Amino acid sequence: MEGCWHNDHFFTKIGVFQEYLLSILEQKKQKVDVKVQLGTKFTDEYLRRMLSGEWPRVIVVADGSCGDSCSVLGISSEYIVESCHAYGANATIERLDQRQVPTPEIRAHSLYFDLSAYGIDAVKEPRNSSQVSPKPGFHLKIYGTFRNRYMALACTSADSKMMRFLRHTANSLIMKNIFHQSFNAYKTDIEPRLSELTLHRMQCSRKLSEIMLSHRRVSAAYIEGDNVAVTVEGEAARVLNFDTGCGVNLGMRGLEALGVFIYRTATAQDHNDVFEALSAKIQHSKQVAESFRQTGLAAAMFE
Repeated sequence: MEGCWHNDHFFTKIGVFQEYLLSILEQKKQKVDVKVQLGTKFTDEYLRRMLSGEWPRVIVVADGSCGDSCSVLGISSEYIVESCHAYGANATIERLDQRQVPTPEIRAHSLYFDLSAYGIDAVKEPRNSSQVSPKPGFHLKIYGTFRNRYMALACTSADSKMMRFLRHTANSLIMKNIFHQSFNAYKTDIEPRLSELTLHRMQCSRKLSEIMLSHRRVSAAYIEGDNVAVTVEGEAARVLNFDTGCGVNLGMRGLEALGVFIYRTATAQDHNDVFEALSAKIQHSKQVAESFRQTGLAAAMFE
């Protein structure tokens, strides 16, 4: 397949991977039906039609953080919400005159903002009369395409005067000016600068917010009467209130255990085997959330 290896993972385009899977199915001697239904609402009636038959089923729920498929399937809607011990803000820029060309990710570290006009010292804050400590630096990431630019700004949850100010300010222009100046300072050389005339095309967070990770307490289940195993993936399983999607995609990490889960479910000899597969899938989902909470931001933003 066309693609590349990176960090012990293989990456390829979705269309290439889909074509590869279909070619494998065509080589099988057994008759395999592949059904793709888009724009179909997942309801109790649709579920009853889909589950009719003697063969076991595996349902992968991936309808986003606002989907209702889990409620139809009877999976608990309870989430565990945990802090990532950091604060962040996001911004987007849409420029219709630019091409939709992907660009390399840009990262900048140890950024310090001059907010002296608002009465905030930009360099140091004294702890006491004999000691001064520099305020925590900010980490910036710019990614996306020339047409749709995305920016993420984050810092560790240190208690400083500037941090408290940016977390509680009611002046939405402050964050916009920070992103404005940051973009112009670190953009690629071949893309245009943001000016006062183009600043209206930017949308951004009003202030710094604590970065929180919400992950579903139950991410896999078994519908015994219908012989159906269910797993929840993507933002339906875990969602970050910061930089999700292109910048931080936790959904792909959850898929790493999906192949083993499907295989163990399909080859299960009894319900105990199914429950062991479910338990392992749930444990992996918890590990993904805990791993990101501990080191995810460091890899995505701070390094």
